[in-house]
Amino acid sequence: MQELINRLITEVGLTAEQAAQTVATMVDHIKSKLPPGLASNLDAILGNAHAGSSTPDKPGDHLKEKAEEFAEAAKDKLEDMAEQAKDKLSSAADKAEEMAKDAFGKLKDMLK
Repeated sequence: MQELINRLITEVGLTAEQAAQTVATMVDHIKSKLPPGLASNLDAILGNAHAGSSTPDKPGDHLKEKAEEFAEAAKDKLEDMAEQAKDKLSSAADKAEEMAKDAFGKLKDMLK
């Protein structure tokens, strides 16, 4: 995040405080649009972008690794959501089938 703050200072001409507030506002906005699990992953990515227990081989390797972890977490969340949707649709289809059978049975009884 510090790199972004520095760019806002040099390229846009913001003060350090303005740049930090701008970045914080942007991050809060992005997090508000994400599911809670993904929002916490974003915190981990941004909070650890310049830190780390080991020195990356190239600049940006750590950030790339965190982005990949974020993408994997997002994929897992989407798969979970898809499975839940599939279960709900299956349940709805079963109920619709029961209602159709019931309606057909009633119609059949009326025509006797």
